[in-house]
Amino acid sequence: MKVWLTALVALILMSLGIFHYVSKDAKPKLTAIDAEATLAIDELGDLLVTDDTQVFTVNSKTQHSKLILQTSQPISSVNYTSEHTVVTVYNPEDTKAFKGFYIRDKQSDKFAQYATPQLSPKFSYVYGDLMFVSSAEKTAQKGVDMTKVGIYQLKDHKWVKEWLVPGGVEDVKGVGKDVFFVTSNNAETSSNVYKADLQSGDWGKLIQEARRYPLDQVSIDSNGDVYMMISQRNKTEWSNKIFKFDPQQVPYELTSNFVSNTRPYSYTMSALQGKMLIDRYDVTNNALDIEKPLALLDLKSHKQMQLAWDHRPVDITPLGDQFAVLSEDGTIALVGIDASDKPLREFKIEEITAGKEICGKR
Repeated sequence: MKVWLTALVALILMSLGIFHYVSKDAKPKLTAIDAEATLAIDELGDLLVTDDTQVFTVNSKTQHSKLILQTSQPISSVNYTSEHTVVTVYNPEDTKAFKGFYIRDKQSDKFAQYATPQLSPKFSYVYGDLMFVSSAEKTAQKGVDMTKVGIYQLKDHKWVKEWLVPGGVEDVKGVGKDVFFVTSNNAETSSNVYKADLQSGDWGKLIQEARRYPLDQVSIDSNGDVYMMISQRNKTEWSNKIFKFDPQQVPYELTSNFVSNTRPYSYTMSALQGKMLIDRYDVTNNALDIEKPLALLDLKSHKQMQLAWDHRPVDITPLGDQFAVLSEDGTIALVGIDASDKPLREFKIEEITAGKEICGKR
């Protein structure tokens, strides 16, 4: 019996050793790109635009676009910096499908594909060689919903830190080394905005005594001011409202920091140089053809101007001193911070018929 047990233990240890060796030395799957795509990403492009599985680099001045990647699973987020192009993917309908990200470093002629088996990456933000990632799934801990988030080192290809946050992560925005993310209510904890330092790993909530308002969007202005929104997604008396976070007010009270009403529609928002562009996409799909589907909000005067556009906007990104907006049908609009009635100009990417993500190069 002792001999049998010894042999069994030895076999298990050997198997673990082989697994560790294989896991450690497993090579990522590579997707080659041509010289034209390399030039487009590194030198010519200033935007990334996607549908569900295609990624294009776009030059907003020349309106030239180039397909650079086709993914195996639905795209969930994109990042475009001078050093890295990162695309996260997961399939909410197939838990066995690949989940992880594609990464291309500057001057590389290929995308490398890395799996993230511990989470399905929904939102992400890249700063330098560090990437913040939040999971699409919630994990029950003692009957309370939590969501896994983490910081990943893109050069070393390893996790620096992983932890759980209360509720679900609804939105993620970053500025420099700091990332801000909004969580939903769970059974014990109120919706909140958290700030994490990607370099130190320190993190914490901004609202110390939060009430159960269903926050779901966050945006950071050029001066560092933090704005929060309760969008049309949440059907409460607080829907379609924007608030400003005041770090000097302790305890912070959301209702005394009201900025603007966005009724009846609000989907996403992006702040830039004292202005906020609001995407007036109707999540109920009852109003598919809104005459003025964009709104430009002055964050100082709180005056709001609705802008006419013959398309249905799905995403917004800052781009220099203006906003870039992507529509469902693949049209891109450039909106100035002083726009008065409509976007400055627009152009279409013909290959995109179901636009999803747009990201400005940083």
